[in-house]
Amino acid sequence: MDYFLSQLVNGLAMGSIYALLSVGYSIIYGILQLINFAHGDLCMVGTFVALSILTATGNVFLALLGACLAGALTGLFVERFAYRPVRTASRAAPFVSAVGAALILRNVAQLIWGTKTIHFPAVIPVQFFELGPVKISGLSIYILLFAAAIMLAVVIQVKKTRIGLAVRCVSQNIPAAYLMGMPVNTIIAIVYAFGAAVGVFGEVFFASYYSSIFIGMGFLGTIKAFTAALLGGLGNMYGAFLGGIILGVVEALSAGFISSAFRDAIAYGVLIVALVLAPAGLFGVRSAEKV
Repeated sequence: MDYFLSQLVNGLAMGSIYALLSVGYSIIYGILQLINFAHGDLCMVGTFVALSILTATGNVFLALLGACLAGALTGLFVERFAYRPVRTASRAAPFVSAVGAALILRNVAQLIWGTKTIHFPAVIPVQFFELGPVKISGLSIYILLFAAAIMLAVVIQVKKTRIGLAVRCVSQNIPAAYLMGMPVNTIIAIVYAFGAAVGVFGEVFFASYYSSIFIGMGFLGTIKAFTAALLGGLGNMYGAFLGGIILGVVEALSAGFISSAFRDAIAYGVLIVALVLAPAGLFGVRSAEKV
């Protein structure tokens, strides 16, 4: 039982990381229905910037701020030059553009920071808490709490602010938003920047959790974000968060009680079963499409 609780907490921490990546991913999909394959690489760039600032200053707050800013600015750049020109094209064009943007970001990061795995210092104090006979990593607890706080801030931003209202309007009907005189391009750019900034937190926590950072973590982040979003329901912000939590818990329990070698296979097996039973995702809603 003690081991189960320990693995469960670890799963919740890893699930929180996936949740942050998935929420940023789902926010972008919710407004444009675009599978953003560059999302993880945007977050990876922000995480390397965090490492550079931490190495230079040792200031965690500045590192997180710089990482979010770098992710947001990179998101703005990719949206302007990779996505906006093909927004109204066939679905194949945005897909190819997204893959191309991801490859370019990966290669630029490789030129700047190299291909080797680098040690990433802890952004959260490493300590342990004892709950009876169970010894739990404080890092896991802090990641879970930070993820919940960030998710709450995202919900407030989307539901309670004028920018959030504008985003919801554009996500419902882009042509109508144009006709109403709304600055649609600006709003979409803000969504890309905001989604990347939220995802950067997930990648930074991932690097801190494993004490390492590498170029391939961008692709890994994209896959995990996409999987969690599918599990929860593409375009559903709350579903994306819960999908990330479920994915992390399934992976941790699989690694702890079966084998770490089968962790990903079991997690994706759960995804397949969930999509067979609920094609729109566990928390997605099927909607009729006008023809």
